[in-house]
Amino acid sequence: MFMQFLFVLLLIIVASAAYAGHKGAPWVPTWKKDMERVKRLLDLQSGDAFVELGCGNGRVTRHLAKTTDVRHAIGVELSLLQWLVARLQSRLDGTAGKAAFVLGDAFKHDLSEYDAVYLFLMPEAYKKIVPKFEQELKPGARVVSYIWPIPGWEPTVAEQPEGASNIYLYQRPL
Repeated sequence: MFMQFLFVLLLIIVASAAYAGHKGAPWVPTWKKDMERVKRLLDLQSGDAFVELGCGNGRVTRHLAKTTDVRHAIGVELSLLQWLVARLQSRLDGTAGKAAFVLGDAFKHDLSEYDAVYLFLMPEAYKKIVPKFEQELKPGARVVSYIWPIPGWEPTVAEQPEGASNIYLYQRPL
């Protein structure tokens, strides 16, 4: 009976990771060396609400919760395993009171309250999420995209240094 339970649990974890990879992106973390660039571009102010869509292990969410004075630092993750890892790491690194993680679909998460959004998804997912951004993000909201540009949007800043990852900053019109 115990082995059957473990098998079912493993199957659920693998299935959720596969589904998350198919829906938006497989788990590939933001490089640690790029964390400060992301933070600088987001320009988070005291009281801002931040969300990371497809947060994986929550690296960016936890870093910003630890190093800024945001009101909310929320990570949204579809993969059960990565969500559990994010929550565990948050407890271990002391950010559990400042960072929260939602097990859910980034394409269904309400974005209307956020001042800043970070995402590192596959290019196909960016095309799908643009209408959601245009409908839900409030005027002036900042969006930082890692590696790939958002199709149809003009970046406010495009950092494309040689030998480093591309990072794009967008701002919704006021």
